[in-house]
Amino acid sequence: MSGTIHIINNNNKNSLTNTSFYSDPILPKKHNHVEIIFQKFKIVYNDPRRFGFIQLIKNRASLKKRLAHLGPEPFHSKFSQEYVVSFFKKKEKNIKNFLLDQNFVSGIGNIYASEILFLCKINPNKKAGLLKKEDCKKIIIYSRRVLLNAI
Repeated sequence: MSGTIHIINNNNKNSLTNTSFYSDPILPKKHNHVEIIFQKFKIVYNDPRRFGFIQLIKNRASLKKRLAHLGPEPFHSKFSQEYVVSFFKKKEKNIKNFLLDQNFVSGIGNIYASEILFLCKINPNKKAGLLKKEDCKKIIIYSRRVLLNAI
């Protein structure tokens, strides 16, 4: 989305940062929602659209519990043909909505889902339960390819 994390040197008066969302390297303060200040630098979370959030997690067990409802990422070995085929079995929901569903697979947004389905030559409105094994294999391959190209 639009939220960005910036590392800013405290000695730099201009607050120069990366230009990931802004075309100007000077970070506007208007949408800074979190600032973590250290001796030599600070970390700033800036999000003009307010889609993101920061949550402090106490330990690994709490982190696992927080992420337990999420599906595997496309590069994880669990995101396999067997997983996809079994997940889609007898499902009425269309394939694009499944790709957007973070309980099924994590990290695929609207633009990536559209691109994946276009490359697979699968209609986004097609019911997931009607996909063939070969279609599921294509979804895995193109999910990885599209996300790898996005990096």
